[in-house]
Amino acid sequence: MKKTTLATLVGAAAFAAAGAANATIVVGGENGYEFSVDGNINQFFVQSDADVAGGGSNDNSRVRNGLLPTFFGFNVKAPEINGLTVGARVSISPSTNGGSYFNEGQNGSAMEQREAFATVDGAFGQVMLGKGLGLYGSHNILLDQTLYGVGAVVAGNSDNGQTTLGRIGYGYDYADWRSQMRWTSVDMAGFKVALAVMDADEVGTLAGGSAEKDPRYEADLSYATNFDGGMFKAWLSGMTQKIDGAGGDIKSNAWTLGANLGLGGFDFVAAYYDNKGVGDLGGLAFGSATDANGKERDGDGYYVQAGYTFAGVTAVKASYGESTLDLTSAEKAGTIATYDIDKRSMWTVGVYHDVTSNLKLVAEYSQMEDEFHSGGELDTDVLAIGGFISW
Repeated sequence: MKKTTLATLVGAAAFAAAGAANATIVVGGENGYEFSVDGNINQFFVQSDADVAGGGSNDNSRVRNGLLPTFFGFNVKAPEINGLTVGARVSISPSTNGGSYFNEGQNGSAMEQREAFATVDGAFGQVMLGKGLGLYGSHNILLDQTLYGVGAVVAGNSDNGQTTLGRIGYGYDYADWRSQMRWTSVDMAGFKVALAVMDADEVGTLAGGSAEKDPRYEADLSYATNFDGGMFKAWLSGMTQKIDGAGGDIKSNAWTLGANLGLGGFDFVAAYYDNKGVGDLGGLAFGSATDANGKERDGDGYYVQAGYTFAGVTAVKASYGESTLDLTSAEKAGTIATYDIDKRSMWTVGVYHDVTSNLKLVAEYSQMEDEFHSGGELDTDVLAIGGFISW
């Protein structure tokens, strides 16, 4: 066994960010081929207390996965031939969750498949073919402190979902795991460009019949540099897609920009996004992207984060983010039913301690607030204690 960055070289963006790529188990093969495995199991005790304005509450205790699912990844890397290096990754994500009230125990778990792709690296950069993390929104989620924790739970109820939300819909749109064809440039004095064509989302219900999807296009421009005692990274990403149907077109467009500054033990992140035709919870609630007439809703949001790492092993971080979803003109006029959510916001503080390179302990507290166009709000406190074992 030896340490390697193979999982990073062939992609595995979210898992590499969690540090598991530095603990990959590599098995050498004939003629320079390599096969490796990596993974993590994370588990949290999650206590959520939700209070509805005007009365009512929903308190819940779970033992479950956090924002990241459990990963078990298989990687293959071929030797360089004629200036080209070919690699591939397939991972599975078996949930550790026990299930819902109606599906407990061994039958309550689920198996997700988020990654299955091949890469070709050369002087031109990298071409990636298959299913992996999207470009738009990827920097935002990979730098979010709740990537290693829990963050928000669904609708004030930690019993729902195979994973928690982190800060998805509470400060940024979800990058999601998408079928794609992507090109990433080589490093150009710190700058990188990435372009991709992807399978599009179903973003709403068109009046009058079925819909035909066009491809989804995503692009990312990033810059990264290191300096004495620190580092700086900035990015600008965007996406666009269109669905044509008998009732009209639905167009989804979004962009995000952000920056990450590391200085000594301090770390700062700030990011903003603006979207149209994406919908609630960072795009997870696709049906909210449009009103009943197929008119796209506008949304925007941001998050800021600051932290300090003591002795290189214990990070203390705090963040705040919010996302808003506007009513369309017809909804404001009251001529059609509204999608009621107005703004989602959340404070999070957490301690993330590396006991070893393979064991991370986490204690995290979040305070969610969901505000509605019709008035009232839902306040939820979330306490999570747990961690990661990775290899």
